[in-house]
Amino acid sequence: MMYPMVRCYHQNASIPQHSFFILCKGNNAGKPSLTPWPNSFIATCSNEEYYKFFFWLVYGLHQSGKFKVHQRGSVIPYINLEDVRTCIREVALLIHPNWQRFQEILSALEKCNQLKSNLAQQIIATENLQKALLQQYFQQIKNAPK
Repeated sequence: MMYPMVRCYHQNASIPQHSFFILCKGNNAGKPSLTPWPNSFIATCSNEEYYKFFFWLVYGLHQSGKFKVHQRGSVIPYINLEDVRTCIREVALLIHPNWQRFQEILSALEKCNQLKSNLAQQIIATENLQKALLQQYFQQIKNAPK
């Protein structure tokens, strides 16, 4: 297995093909992204297959809180580069032989995220409806003949 090259991301540096980013500071340290953040590491994989595997592996590590135990700092939590590399390598060895099963779990997680997103949109729509009903009511009172 070819592990990704994980290093610090510099804003003006070119982004190689098959790269993704890992947030290194804040409460979401360890969260992967397809677009860079100012405080992130860049993980570059050798091919598309490893790119997909390691992106979703890091996603799973973040979702399960595996990077939380490596966070340092009292004001702004952060994870260091070596801890990220070590965590990825340890877990990749366990998951790679059972990649199909991990993909099934990720698929279920994605469905859960879609459901959460739909529920969040419903909450926003309900709140907007409540505001509109109250605004309409107060407008009717204001315009009512006295």
